[in-house]
Amino acid sequence: MKKKKQFATEPPTVAELGEKKANLLIQELWEKLREYEDRLALSSRNSSKSPSSDSPADKAERKKPQTPRSGNKVGAQPGHTGHKRPLAKLTETDERIACLPDSCCADCGGKVVANSSPSYRHQVFELPKPTLDITEYQLFHGRCQQCNTVSKGALPEEAPDGQMGPRLLSYVAVLSGLYHLSVRKIQRLLQDQYGTHFSIGLISEAQGRVSSMLTPTHQALHQHIKKASLVHVDETTHNRNGEEHTRWVWLLSSEDAVFQQVKYFRNKDAAKSILGEHTQAIVVSDQCPSYNWIEPERHQFCLAHVQRNLQQMADYSGKGLTASIGNRLVLLFKSVFRTQHRYEAGDVDEIMWRRRMQRLRRNIKRWLECGENVPASRYSGRCRHILKYEQGLWVFLNHPGTPLTNNEAERCLRGSVIMRKICYGTSSDRGEKFRSRILSVVETCKKRKLSPITVISTIIAGVVGKCDYPDVFGLTSA
Repeated sequence: MKKKKQFATEPPTVAELGEKKANLLIQELWEKLREYEDRLALSSRNSSKSPSSDSPADKAERKKPQTPRSGNKVGAQPGHTGHKRPLAKLTETDERIACLPDSCCADCGGKVVANSSPSYRHQVFELPKPTLDITEYQLFHGRCQQCNTVSKGALPEEAPDGQMGPRLLSYVAVLSGLYHLSVRKIQRLLQDQYGTHFSIGLISEAQGRVSSMLTPTHQALHQHIKKASLVHVDETTHNRNGEEHTRWVWLLSSEDAVFQQVKYFRNKDAAKSILGEHTQAIVVSDQCPSYNWIEPERHQFCLAHVQRNLQQMADYSGKGLTASIGNRLVLLFKSVFRTQHRYEAGDVDEIMWRRRMQRLRRNIKRWLECGENVPASRYSGRCRHILKYEQGLWVFLNHPGTPLTNNEAERCLRGSVIMRKICYGTSSDRGEKFRSRILSVVETCKKRKLSPITVISTIIAGVVGKCDYPDVFGLTSA
């Protein structure tokens, strides 16, 4: 282990160091002070930190009400068409109560005859009383009356092996993967909702069984995404309880599928194993160096990440040239986003779009070259690094439909981040596989607008019933 640097009890004086060394020391300490001040100013606005890690002051600044430029108040405007829940069909209602008028008229005492159809329908939705269907398989022994041999009854083939049936297994899996409940919260919910107590170990074992049933679907999702023409990639930390080493959740996202997997490292080899070493897809990522082996003309950097890093340069506490160049670069990147949004909205044609993007590209490159010479070494190095991979900023110009940001992957990875914060780490390889597989299926269902509990129930019912494995996403035929 590397030893910590030991400092003298008293600081050196100028006479002891000499004027030249003293000036160098002052310069070094000055830069360190600026670096620490910049670290204190880090937020989700100028770094990759999550919004939840912002200080109360930064959160309050974000939550300030913003009045639209039109001057209208926030919310529905006068004349706005309202949206109401449509009434359920009569065939879908479980009970109908006819509310008839009094048979005697209140004004004249005559007989009132009710219309044949209601003039107003009022529907109330209520949850049915939650109950569990408990099936008991009774196995009997029998003795042969001739040879005295003892025989035993056997479970039918369609009977589940454990104590949970397919629908309950699916429910437990979705409570974890979609609603991010921990095992103990699932235990408490089942007890409060159904009055049935399942042990922590049984629920964990049920999740492991679901994980093994999702294996073919998980593998098929991986192969499907590796064939996609556009892939978003991202990664986040994952903790194994009792281990000091941090693991990583890797994510691939295409137009219609999501794949997640926990890996031990966050390096080039791990990236190659999950993307495929010979991938031909357009890959959108942040500035993680694990992806720098991808050909520059197919590797689109997330411009939002780049802009946030340059915003940190613009917020430099030392001000001066460093902050000035940082501000100029941030404004140029904002212009890139504004031009792209206008092009996508149809406000500018392709010729004008390309002309403006090429002009912005030249200006950004020129200011990055100026940024290489700023006094703050960490920001000059940042500009130098962006220039080195400058081609990766503009892949979208040659490949229409390529997004400028990696927001798609970050949204899909949000479930893993929430589970890490709520449920903490996993305790075994089984737990890691369950999280990866259940979240892959849940996020894919979101993309395809499918019900996760229906999809998972279909898979589990097929496996338990020993039928052909269900191709719920149509990946085998694709």
